Amino acid sequence: MANKAPMKDMIVILPGILGSVLQKDGKDLWAVSGQAIWQVLTNLSNTIHNLKLGQDDPLAESLGDGIRATSLIQDTHLIPGFWKIDGYTQTSRLITDNFNVTSGDIYNDPDDKAANFYQFPYDWRRDNRANAHILKKLIDKRLKRWREASGAADAKVILMAHSMGGLVSRYYLEVLEGWRDSRALFTFGTPYRGSLKAVNFLANGYKQQFLDLTEVMRSLTSIYQLLPIYEVVKIGESYKRIAEADGLPNIDKRKAQDALAFYREIETAVEQHLKLEEYRQSFTVVPIAGVQQPTLQSAILENGKLTASEDLPGVLHNRFDLSDGDGTVPQVSAIPIERSKNFDNFFIAEQHGALQNQKQVLQNLLNCLELSQFDLANVRAPQAAISLSLDDLYLPDEPVSIRARVTGPISFGKLQAEITSVSHEQPAVTLNFVERERDWLLTIDSLKQGLYRVRVQTENSSDQAPTPVHDLFEVVR
Repeated sequence: MANKAPMKDMIVILPGILGSVLQKDGKDLWAVSGQAIWQVLTNLSNTIHNLKLGQDDPLAESLGDGIRATSLIQDTHLIPGFWKIDGYTQTSRLITDNFNVTSGDIYNDPDDKAANFYQFPYDWRRDNRANAHILKKLIDKRLKRWREASGAADAKVILMAHSMGGLVSRYYLEVLEGWRDSRALFTFGTPYRGSLKAVNFLANGYKQQFLDLTEVMRSLTSIYQLLPIYEVVKIGESYKRIAEADGLPNIDKRKAQDALAFYREIETAVEQHLKLEEYRQSFTVVPIAGVQQPTLQSAILENGKLTASEDLPGVLHNRFDLSDGDGTVPQVSAIPIERSKNFDNFFIAEQHGALQNQKQVLQNLLNCLELSQFDLANVRAPQAAISLSLDDLYLPDEPVSIRARVTGPISFGKLQAEITSVSHEQPAVTLNFVERERDWLLTIDSLKQGLYRVRVQTENSSDQAPTPVHDLFEVVR
């Protein structure tokens, strides 16, 4: 496309959980994509145990287990009954087809290479805090180089994140102060308050035919950080948060509490940032939420068994309008807490795994990105204005003298004054000012006693003309 739009900012795409290729010692360990998905999973069944997370350190860049993320899974990937994503190819092409960008490898490019379009694959098994720290380290380095090479000292980062990638982004932006270098975060189906699917998989496991991911999933820090943070599990007659409930099968309460603390870190940081005018004016979050799809909403603990269902939890009692979502993330979870009352959240009837490729979503995203690269503040009417000077009181034999001035680059013809009596009925009178150098002068003789309103405007009343100015004066005995 020859007429691509300019892009001075840096764009980074983050996938959701399971959306990055993982390699161990240089060989694919997780690379589920394409059409023959079940065949791939069959082959994985012999090595799936390698994905189990033995320990995790939120501050460690590497766990030393030889596993690293190498790329995004671009094509369709589906784990039957567990997860399905319609790839990230279309999202990436939206950028490369419509904008002048330089693509780079965020991990492997030499330090002196300047690029402004990256994908950020990450080890989705791990604590989102760890991946946020890695993201910050890489963005700090890559953005600095891009600013130097492009000459755009004010270039910032625009993050486009699917699902759990939005949680990695939020921690980077809020807790690690990445917002100062960022213009916007677009999220597609990010579970800002968690997802019931995570509860179901931890409690009841995952086993399809010969593929058993149960042990692996229960070891992952990331799965715990997808647990809902509001009261969703019914025990007896009341609802509790997962992190505050006892006796939930196969759920480690300590890990659940740490996952809740992860969300609380973000909430606390957001509350502090909202007090800053710079934050409110220079950075924005744009959540894109899927709705009108059957979605798990709560769980009930009975006889030691946890069962998830589409029944609304107590906190949403009688709010049947909120009883849906994108099939994975409930509607109430897809919007950040601080944006709960905003009118500009984006909702669309779509499934979780397809939000990032939905045609209307992509068109809206394209429009937002194009406008963000152009200063629309300069596209406006001239800042023309009328200033007005007159006395409050005049004697009957004293001329009423009115002085005005027009500021602005365009001529709008003569100035006119409409004089209307407030204290008694008589027709309004329209009089023309006389131009004297930079000022416009109007002298009125023989006004009888009374209170008057004056309206001063230009002869040309086009949309670009300055707005009329009004004042009051009185003629007294």
